[in-house]
Amino acid sequence: MTADTDLTAPSRRALLRWGSATAAAGLFGSAALTACAGPEPARTDPTGPGSDALVRLEEDTGVRIGAVGITADARVDHRAEEAFPMCSLFKVLAVAALLRERAYDDAYWAEPIPFGPADLVEDSPVTSASTTWAMSPTTLADAALRFSDNTAGNLLLAQLGGPDAITTFAADLGAASTRLDRWEPELNEAAPGDVRDTSTPSDIALLYRALLLEDRAGALSGARLRAWMLRNTTSDARIRAGLDGDVELADKTGAGRYGVVNDAGVLWGAGSDPITLVILTRTDDSAAVNDNEVVAEATRIIISELTRG
Repeated sequence: MTADTDLTAPSRRALLRWGSATAAAGLFGSAALTACAGPEPARTDPTGPGSDALVRLEEDTGVRIGAVGITADARVDHRAEEAFPMCSLFKVLAVAALLRERAYDDAYWAEPIPFGPADLVEDSPVTSASTTWAMSPTTLADAALRFSDNTAGNLLLAQLGGPDAITTFAADLGAASTRLDRWEPELNEAAPGDVRDTSTPSDIALLYRALLLEDRAGALSGARLRAWMLRNTTSDARIRAGLDGDVELADKTGAGRYGVVNDAGVLWGAGSDPITLVILTRTDDSAAVNDNEVVAEATRIIISELTRG
């Protein structure tokens, strides 16, 4: 599996650039969207221009794409109800579940959690560099969300009682098609037809909106999630690569076998409504490489569709 981390990416507030094609369409400007009285009906089949372009992208790359894009006035869905491997997207739910229960417990978030060499798994850039073999939940959440550290994800899951807690938390927020069954790194196996450790683009959009825009886990929980995810270091080649213009992105990436590459989050532009964007990908080829450019190009297509007049 391709590592989901990029330690060379900037760790400060993420100012992004939208693609020039979307800038010409008036991204975040009212003119592109005011003709709509409310959100457009979900496009679960490839019927609109954006979906047509996503179908062509699938045909050109051999990658299956599930996507949702939502603004205050428009929505684009493509394979929105199909199951895709979550991979590291679960880490947002793990941190959010802990925050919902203990956001105001400062002592808990500062108390070191011990771990040892036997706990380390692949793609753990932060925990593997530890010299103390103990990290607080605050540090583990930072490692899991900003650097996609897999050992940190497992340690947070252990605090919740295991993967089933993620399934329960998602269901509590209304996401009935989201389930976590295994730990890192097995949850990234992504075998075709295996429903374990999967979600749908529609569910991920619902969950991330609930947590990042609606503060459904609590106001402090939402603020802390946004603070971590706005400084994510792993998405420069994915959603960020498809953007052009000064906006901010709070997102989480994921990657697995069978060419799985995911990115999902919320984007903000000054004086404009946020955009929720979810892009999940997979193939049936066990030798498929993780193709970040598919996510970047899907981003360009969806934003262009959302902002066309």
